[in-house]
Amino acid sequence: MKRLLLCAMALLMLGQTLEAAIYRMEDVPNVQRMDRTRFVANPDGILSADAVAAIDAVCYSLKERGIAEVAVVALKEIEPADSFEFAVGLFESWGVGDDKLDNGLGILLVEGLREVRFVTGYGLEGVLSDAMCYRLQQQYMIPYFREGDYSQGMLEGVAAVDKLLSGEELPIAEGDDDAEAMVVALIFTALCILLPLVLIVLGERRRNRCPQCGKMMQIVDTSDMDAGNGLILKIETLRCPYCGKEHTRTKRNDRGNRRGGGGGLFIFPMGGFGSGGGGFSGGGFGGGSFGGGGSSSSW
Repeated sequence: MKRLLLCAMALLMLGQTLEAAIYRMEDVPNVQRMDRTRFVANPDGILSADAVAAIDAVCYSLKERGIAEVAVVALKEIEPADSFEFAVGLFESWGVGDDKLDNGLGILLVEGLREVRFVTGYGLEGVLSDAMCYRLQQQYMIPYFREGDYSQGMLEGVAAVDKLLSGEELPIAEGDDDAEAMVVALIFTALCILLPLVLIVLGERRRNRCPQCGKMMQIVDTSDMDAGNGLILKIETLRCPYCGKEHTRTKRNDRGNRRGGGGGLFIFPMGGFGSGGGGFSGGGFGGGSFGGGGSSSSW
């Protein structure tokens, strides 16, 4: 009888544990509020402590350099089970990204769904297009995730994001023979060759849409800035004639650069952020929003 009671109690505790592992948006800890140097929420311990520390360092560097705000969340189960709805709702509520530049990137890993999802703010879509997000996942993350090595896969993916946003040439991962990635790369290359003008026009229209009302914004001011190392950035200020929303973005000024590489489509957000304070005190993300850009991959 005693053994039966113990078994029943163990089953009850197990059921409660499993139930507690299903996270709603409001249950996910916003570690940035507790410590401005932290960007990874890992309440289920899916990622190793070393991986979390390394990813935090990369994200902190991106933020301090004024390039992007990145938040990483790794969970076993979520509710609702739709990763897109969950990711957009979560990172929107946190305000990942600057409130004017919308240069936020949210990365959500859900072990139970065997899915990783990127969501991007408007300010990053020039660099982190939907196709590029998918390529990063397939090339740098999914091979590790399939082996159950979530720590290395997340670390490799965030490192690739860092290189891309920093304007470096994206290296090709060794042993990348994934068929899906190759098909996507071929399709993307074909589109770039056959329809370059269409892509440019569509991309420019999308980037000029107001994140508040969806109408077309107008460029009201431009200026150049020397970012060092021979890189000249063009700063553009856009204003919506309908709702008055202002949006600032930067991109390469190819006419002024003294070194090659990169095209005018690559946009590099920059500027201050909403979090303050020194040392390891709590901060917070900058109040950015998300427009639905990004991609997801399963394994």
